[in-house]
Amino acid sequence: MVEVQLLQKLCIKNIIKNWSYFIGVENFTLPEQYLLDFLECCVENFTLPEQYLLDFLECCVENNEISIIHQVLLTPHLLLDLVETKDFDVTLYTSTRLLVDNNIPIHNEISKIFVEYVAYKKKSGKAQDSSRVIKVCEFLIECGWHKAAGELLDHLYQTMNPLAERNNVLVVLTHLISTNIAECKFTQAKEAFVKASTFYDTLKDRGFNAGLLYAEESYRHYCLSNFAEADDWSGRALLEVNETLDTASCITVLRRTAKVYINTRRFGRAEALIRHAVELAGYFYGTRHPLYADTLQDYGFCLLHLDLVSECVEVYSKAVEIIDEVFGENNIKTAVAHEDLAYATYVYEYNCGDYEKSLEHSNISVRIVNKLLDPDHLLHASTSRLRALILEELAYEEESCKKKDRLLREAQELHNKSLKLCRSVLGEDNIQTARHYGNLGRLYQSMKMYKSAEKMHRRAIRIKESLLGPDNFELALSLGHLASLYNYDMRRPDDALPLYLRSIDIALKMFGPAFSGLEYDYRGLIYLFSTTNQEEESIEYLEKLQDWKNLRDEGAGHPAQGTSLTNDVQTGQSTVEVVKSVIVITSPE
Repeated sequence: MVEVQLLQKLCIKNIIKNWSYFIGVENFTLPEQYLLDFLECCVENFTLPEQYLLDFLECCVENNEISIIHQVLLTPHLLLDLVETKDFDVTLYTSTRLLVDNNIPIHNEISKIFVEYVAYKKKSGKAQDSSRVIKVCEFLIECGWHKAAGELLDHLYQTMNPLAERNNVLVVLTHLISTNIAECKFTQAKEAFVKASTFYDTLKDRGFNAGLLYAEESYRHYCLSNFAEADDWSGRALLEVNETLDTASCITVLRRTAKVYINTRRFGRAEALIRHAVELAGYFYGTRHPLYADTLQDYGFCLLHLDLVSECVEVYSKAVEIIDEVFGENNIKTAVAHEDLAYATYVYEYNCGDYEKSLEHSNISVRIVNKLLDPDHLLHASTSRLRALILEELAYEEESCKKKDRLLREAQELHNKSLKLCRSVLGEDNIQTARHYGNLGRLYQSMKMYKSAEKMHRRAIRIKESLLGPDNFELALSLGHLASLYNYDMRRPDDALPLYLRSIDIALKMFGPAFSGLEYDYRGLIYLFSTTNQEEESIEYLEKLQDWKNLRDEGAGHPAQGTSLTNDVQTGQSTVEVVKSVIVITSPE
């Protein structure tokens, strides 16, 4: 059987390389359309298996046959067959990379050609291939082409018969929530959810698993910092996880819920869900597939918030490797992956002061975002923010006052640009906005603009406490930053002391005595007590700092110890069993 497959592939490869001879015409160049007509005729008349098409496409990629690939992907009949292969092979993804790298906007062209295809089917009264067209939309989403996917989904929705295609209607609306969130169109995402939930509630015999629908609604609330609502919808999504939920949707439910649980301090549950999602993605899609890389990115997010920074960098690096290989540099998913790795590397390199790798990944991300996205897209805010953070650190190390001032001014410009964009898209009371205020506060502190720094830190604290409550690590960060400002620069030790103590208390509750961030608060208190002649207190925190160093040296830095579910949720458990293990826990973490 293997020999037959190799022979088949060799035949296809030779047809592509020498197809004019195969047709029987020498010394004459036939139009590529002849080959496509030949291929399509085989598909229509001989039920050519998708694997033959895949081998054909793979050979085209190997031989850099850009024009043939372009025409294949714009032939609806062929692409509808090819998208059936996307879950177990990456050839379709890499073929689009070849086109995009040659300045062919294949995503927009696919969207346009299928809008026309759907309209033709509707006008002619022919049966719609809604399920197969949805797979094309999913392919566009998986490639990061959310706008093109959204346009096709919206047109498909307008042509569908809700009574005859009720499940497909709900799938389309669910994907519209996702594409609108990706494009920061949160109002449109809400409208799509309202339509979907209203339609779903009217169905007597539902027969539709709403897990992904609920997960996307949870993610919409998460992005808008509506964390109570996000938690509620993620819980509903988990309850829908059973054998009727397809694998891709199941993985998305686990990923979305894990992010929400990280934010609500349920670290063990988050870790259990995201680790199982990685296991599922690797098993069903393979470890070179974009969906596996996407899941790794969420796993890296989890590790970063668990204070496992070196492990986070390793996971993000693996995700970047896969996404670079599949999509190349002309894709927004590549920008996001490099931004994630840049930030994790920035955190990892913070103590040693070497930001070369972080800056390298940041530059890649900024370059892609500037090239591919409109200037008002929210992703500009995060890429600019990260670049500003790195520039600020580079300024600290700069001996030349002139260069240092230039770096700080550039960082200030980037931070202000990011804050303005974030406020315009997400509003004032959002965690992202609060982070931008906090970053500006630190920058102004470096620039000796102490009153402005205090103002920014207080805004960050107000927003975080109102959204997250009094015992969240995000809040602890801002408390520590304001304490540092009062302690080192404004000479207000009485104001700094309670902020330090509160920050330490939160960190100990959430992460335990080996948490990396405790170092800065302990050093701050040592300085505070030393400069106010409180020798006993200074010695006390010197001893705590030494204890902290000993714990770090012993490798006791896992913050979720005592709360992790990984001992209860073993590898090999079914997804339903994993979810049940998470849901039935009633004790606080």
